[in-house]
Amino acid sequence: MMETRRLILRQFQKKDWQDVLEYGSQEQVAKRANFTPLRTKRDAFSFERVLFRDGVLALEEKSSAKVIGNIGAFEIIKADGLVEKNGREVGYALNQDFWGQGFMTEALAALCKLERSKKTSFLQAQVYADNLASQKVLQKNGFKFQGDREVFDVFQSNKKILELFYVKMLVQKEERF
Repeated sequence: MMETRRLILRQFQKKDWQDVLEYGSQEQVAKRANFTPLRTKRDAFSFERVLFRDGVLALEEKSSAKVIGNIGAFEIIKADGLVEKNGREVGYALNQDFWGQGFMTEALAALCKLERSKKTSFLQAQVYADNLASQKVLQKNGFKFQGDREVFDVFQSNKKILELFYVKMLVQKEERF
C-alpha cells in the first residue's frame, strides 16, 4: 500500500466490485485502456481477479473511499519471447468522472517511485495518439516520446490507429571510463 496526497494505492478487495464495474463499464475508459467494457457484476469480479493476479493497484480516493481506477507495471515480453529484466510497462485506467483533476498524474508519480525502489531501470508506456490526456500524464512524470507505429484498433479490426511509445529512465547507468 502507498499513499499520495489524495489517493491510497492498494490491492483490490472483493468489496471494490461496484466501483470497478462503474469505471470499467465506461466506453471511453475501456477504449483508452484497451479492454472490453464490463457489463455485469460477474464481469467486474473477473476483471478484479485479473487485476489482482497481475499485481495492479486499486486507486482509492481518500475523501470518498471510492476506487476510481487502477495502475500497474507489467513484465515486458521482448520480440524473442524473453522477459525484459530491467524494465516494466505501465498501464492504467481512471473513472472518467475523475479525468482532468490530476489523479492519474499523482498515481503514476507514486508508481515511478515504487518501481525505482525496486531497482527497475526503466518504465515504458504505449498510448494511442488521440489520447492527449494520457500523453500529458506521461510527460508530466518525465516520460519521453520514443516513436510511433500503426496498429489495428481492437474495437474496429479493419481500422488502424497510431500508437505512441514513451520511456522513463529510473536508474541511470554509470558511465565507465
